[in-house]
Amino acid sequence: MKTKTVAEILRRYKRGDKEFKQVTIQNGDFSKQRLVGINFEGANLLNSAFEKCIMQRACFSAATLREANFRRADLAKADFKGADLRKANMRGAKLNGADFRWANLEGADLGGADLSGANFDGTNLKDVSLIKANPGKLWWKVNLAEARLENTTLPDGTVFSQTVTTEPK
Repeated sequence: MKTKTVAEILRRYKRGDKEFKQVTIQNGDFSKQRLVGINFEGANLLNSAFEKCIMQRACFSAATLREANFRRADLAKADFKGADLRKANMRGAKLNGADFRWANLEGADLGGADLSGANFDGTNLKDVSLIKANPGKLWWKVNLAEARLENTTLPDGTVFSQTVTTEPK
């Protein structure tokens, strides 16, 4: 992992560089930046702030984003495959078309987020808040196959409790 500063990344991005794979930035503040198509694949961005960022088509695949703040960020079609988003704040974020396959969102807050067309196949959604989230008109198309939903708060405020039972043979 290469340790970088926020200022260095912003300077390089403005010059046209969008590749920041495997970088390490802790407690970085990217709030209110326009970072469309940036690639943070495998990056360690623990406790970083991306509040109100415009980051459509950003790649956070396999990134560590625990306790990151994406409040009211535009993350349409962003790639979060396999990312660690435990306790992330994604309240009011635009996550339409985002790919969360096999990501860990345990304890994250997605309240008020736009989730239309998002893919949650295999995602850990344990203790996630989806209160007032907008699943979009095509909620039935949101992929929740193999998603873990224990104690997940659904958009209407109800808590989904998943219990495993075994049938006697």
